[in-house]
Order: sequence, then structure tokens, then C-alpha cells
Amino acid sequence: MKSNFYGNRKSLIAICFCSVFLFGNRIVCIAANHNEGEFVWYNGKQAITYSVSKSVSPVVTVALDMFTGDMKQVTGVLPQKTHTGNTAIKIVQLDKNRSALKELLKQDVPVDSLMSKKDAFFIKVTESSNKKQLLVVGSDGRGTAYGILELSRLAGVSPWVWWGDVTPIKKNQLTLPADYTTFQSPSVEYRGIFLNDEDWSLQPWSWKNFEPSDTKGRIGARTYKEIFKLLMRLRANAIWPGMHGITTPFYFVPGAKEAADSCGIVIGTSHCEPLMRNNVGEWKVSERGEYNYITNRESVQSYWTERLKEAGRYENFYTIGMRGIHDSGMEGVKTLQEKTDALQQVINDQRTLLSKYVKKDVAKIPQAFVPYKEVLQIMENGLQVPDDITLIWCDDNYGYMTRLSDQEQQKRSGGAGVYYHLSYWAIRYGRSNGWFANYILAHQP
Repeated sequence: MKSNFYGNRKSLIAICFCSVFLFGNRIVCIAANHNEGEFVWYNGKQAITYSVSKSVSPVVTVALDMFTGDMKQVTGVLPQKTHTGNTAIKIVQLDKNRSALKELLKQDVPVDSLMSKKDAFFIKVTESSNKKQLLVVGSDGRGTAYGILELSRLAGVSPWVWWGDVTPIKKNQLTLPADYTTFQSPSVEYRGIFLNDEDWSLQPWSWKNFEPSDTKGRIGARTYKEIFKLLMRLRANAIWPGMHGITTPFYFVPGAKEAADSCGIVIGTSHCEPLMRNNVGEWKVSERGEYNYITNRESVQSYWTERLKEAGRYENFYTIGMRGIHDSGMEGVKTLQEKTDALQQVINDQRTLLSKYVKKDVAKIPQAFVPYKEVLQIMENGLQVPDDITLIWCDDNYGYMTRLSDQEQQKRSGGAGVYYHLSYWAIRYGRSNGWFANYILAHQP
């Protein structure tokens, strides 16, 4: 999916990864006047006040900064953080503040349900000693951040406030029903985008305009941070960074990984980039030899090991398998059986590396196998993909899914995902439609 969002910032983000996410139970109520049946969290006079639990994840701090900026645009007044209980908004990150459990239970917060879910939040108007307060409780860092940014959405702030220059409407008052409550959690665990075909849009805009740099092709950390903040507003939590040959590899961009961590974004890599490596930008044939697992296995394994040692301590989603350096078939194999045997050996060896350098129990490491193009045929030839690896099913580049999990695959502990192009850019093959059309999702069953 490649979407162009034009504005003063001329944002151009190509989206190709699994970008489906669902949150339920949304309720919105913003009124110009209030009565006894409403809770006023901005009265047109005093600044919005809020308190936040002492211990929070970095993503919560980022979300609070976004929220206060949003409210400055909506109300004209910067919200004020206080340390007293008498605030309009109280924010709690549950997994880091277990001491608050007893009090939250008294306020009818579904603590057990929250603690059992990732990235979830609960918002409720509470009342104590005739004082009403808006309570925001997140199950973890991302859930708390999503809850905070839900308040921005309730105030009329679009997720595209920055990228699309969508200026929010000024409000004289912000109210919610006195019995307002909402519990929201994701139905898809990893939700994200793939910055693909970035060399004609996002990438040159970043290094030529937004972050002028002498490093040609660099999508800078500031650009990535704004992308990550958009993902936070859209309640996404994952990304495959830009990876074309002219683009600076993600791990070569100073501050990029730190920006991702601060926004709670999980880093992965595309279907042809195993174990967090950006082959096009990082594999040098003159230094490492051919990218051929049959004849140059030791060099390829050393290449993967370098990145695992560097990135293994972070929250990542590791792509398993092997294709060519870029979007091509695996080197050194000809027949279907040769391809199957070689890919099986690759997967087995990669699991050994992950167990050695990331976590001993490899089944607890998030991993994805993407049967894109020729890899689907190899998979169906008897390839054994361990049960805990997520199968990322793909479309055929024309808007139709090639496969989805069958009855047995639906039982896999690793589950499944979708890699879907809403448009396709392959100009050298004469099949591009990225400039003038998108596929219609109604094509799908």
C-alpha cells in the first residue's frame, strides 16, 4: 500500500506491511455546553490539569508530550502537570504501578482484564467526594500511551495533525458524559507499516528538506520519530524501515533505533532481509563474497551474527528464511528440492543463532516467515516452519491474497499475519500502478 499525504510537509509514506488493526468500543462525546450529567475536563478558563503515576515507560512520556501539544492547539492553553490528587485527568500505567491496584479496584477498573491484555487501556469518569475525574489506565506502556492519545482524539485531534497539516478546531469547552467509560484492546498483536519504494518520496524529502544532510539517502532520526508518532496515534506498534539500495540502512542512522524504542515501536525487516539485516545497503560482495548460503555459509552467518549481537537486547520481530540480496530468489540452488533443502538448513541455523545471541528459549522470540513469490512454492514442497513462527501471508501484487492459514495452520502458536500491497511499484516489469490507483480491499473474501 503506498499512500501520498500532501500538505506543507509533503509527507509520502509507502505502506506495504501488515497494517490491519482493530480496537473496539470507541465512544466520543464533545459538547459546547455542560450540565449536571456531564464531566467538564476543560472549562474554557483554566488549563487542563493532569497527574501521571511515578513510574512510566518512555512511550508514555512521548505520548504526554504529544497530548499537551494537542491540547495547546485545541484550547490555546498548555495543560499543567500536578502532583496532587485534585486533577482533571489521572493517568496510571498498570504494569509499573501495582501498588495502585487496590484503589483502582475500588473505582471499578477491570484490573484483571487489563493485566491479561497487551497494549490495552481503560478510560472512565470517576467521582470521589463530589469531585469528578477522568481516569486513564493502561495495561502497559503502549496501552497507556494509546489511552492518552485517545483523549486527543476525543478532543477532535486527527492522527494526521502533523503529517497532513490537519489543524484541530478550537474548543471553548471539552466535556464527556458523567458515566463515560471505554475499554479498548487490539485484536491484532503486531500492527505496522513497511516503508517501501521510499527512494522517490519520503527518503529524498527527509535528507533534502526536513533534515538537510550531506549523507545522501538518509531518512533521519527526526523523520523516523515523526513516523513513529503517527503510528502511535494510529495504534500501530511495528515497522519495516526503508531498505532500498540508495537508502541509508536503519541501523546506520544515528538515533533511529532509540527513537523507535521511545515510541514503543517494534523493528522488523522485510521478506528478503533475515535477522534484522538490510542486505541491499549492508552486504558488500567485495568484502564478504557472494550472498550464497551453499558456498559462503560462514560469511553469511557471521553477517547475521553481527546484527544479533548489536540488536538482540531490543524489542524486535525477526524475519526468518532467505532469498536473494534484494527481491529475488535464493542464490546457489536450482531445483525445487534443492531450494527446499537449502531453506530448511537456513531456518534451522538461524534458530540456533537466535537462541545463542538473543534468548535461549527461541520459541519466545518473535519471528516471522514470509512466503512471498517463489517462497510459497518452496514452503508447500514440505518446508518445516517451526510452530512458534508467525506465517505472514502475502498478496499476489495484484490485490489478491495467495493463501491464508488452513485449518491446521490456524492452530499454530505463532499465529499468522498479512503482508498486503494496496498499490504496487515495479516499473522495470511494466506492472506499476502506484502513481494512479490503489487496489480495492473488497477484492478480499
